[in-house]
Amino acid sequence: MKINRLIISLAAIMLCAFAVTLKGNQVVARDQTVARSQLYKTPWQKIEERAKLENPSDGNSVRALVDEIINFPHSFGEIPPVMDTIVKERLTQAEMKYKLGLGPGVQENDIVHIANTLADRFQLPDYARTTLHQVEVLRFSYELSCPVFMGVQSPKQDSEGSASNPTKLSPAQATYLLLGLVDAKVWSPDYQLPPDEWEKTRYGPMTEKLVKYKEFKESGQQSNPQARLALMQEPAKTSDIRTAISRGISEMSLTDGLDLVDQAFAAVGIGK
Repeated sequence: MKINRLIISLAAIMLCAFAVTLKGNQVVARDQTVARSQLYKTPWQKIEERAKLENPSDGNSVRALVDEIINFPHSFGEIPPVMDTIVKERLTQAEMKYKLGLGPGVQENDIVHIANTLADRFQLPDYARTTLHQVEVLRFSYELSCPVFMGVQSPKQDSEGSASNPTKLSPAQATYLLLGLVDAKVWSPDYQLPPDEWEKTRYGPMTEKLVKYKEFKESGQQSNPQARLALMQEPAKTSDIRTAISRGISEMSLTDGLDLVDQAFAAVGIGK
C-alpha cells in the first residue's frame, strides 16, 4: 500500500513539474513573441524616430535620418552604391543648411517639375505625370502618418529674409515625398490616371477621405493611424510603368545617372 502511495506521489510530483515547465515555456514563448513585436519597427517608425533625434548642428543625426529615407524600401529598388553615397552626403548637407536657415527650402511645385521631368526622360505613360494637387494630397497623407517628420518645419531663420513659408519642405522631406510619389505612380491605382482625369475624379474624394481621417485621429477614435498608401495589390498598369522605368534606367550610364541627380538637386536650389 505504501509502495502504491509512493508511486502515486511521485507521479503527481512529475505531473506538477511537467505542468510548471510547460507553463514556464508558454510564458517564455509569449515573452519572446512580445519582445520580437516590440523590437520590430516599420520603416515609417524608424524615420519618425530619427526625425525626433534630428539636430541640424549634428551631422550624424541628420545623416541617420537621410539614411532611413534613402534606404526606405521602394518599388524601384536600391540605387547604385556610388550614387547612394553622393546623394546621401549632398542631401545631408542641404538638410543641415536649411534647418540652420542657411539654405533654401523646396516648394511643392519643385516636386511636380522633377517628377514630370523624370516621366519625360524615361518616356513614361501619361498617367506617370503629376500635378500640384497630387503632391499636396500625398503630402497631407504623409503628415498624418509621419507627423514628426512630415509636419511643418521652419528653419531657424528664413534665408530669403521673409517670413517662413509653411508650404516649403526641407530637402529631406522633399526627397521622401518625391520617392513616395514614384511609388504611388508604380503601385497605386488612385494615382495611375492622366492628370486631367485625376483632377476630375480623384482629387475631391481623396482629399475628403484624408480630412475625415484627420478628424477621427484628432478625436481619438483612430488609435493606429495608417494614412499611407495601401499598396495591397499590383494593378495592371504597374507592370507597364515598372518595365518602362527599368528600361530607362538600364540604358543610362553612371554619368547619365549622376547628371540626372545634379539636375534634380539644381531644380530645388541645391548646389554641389
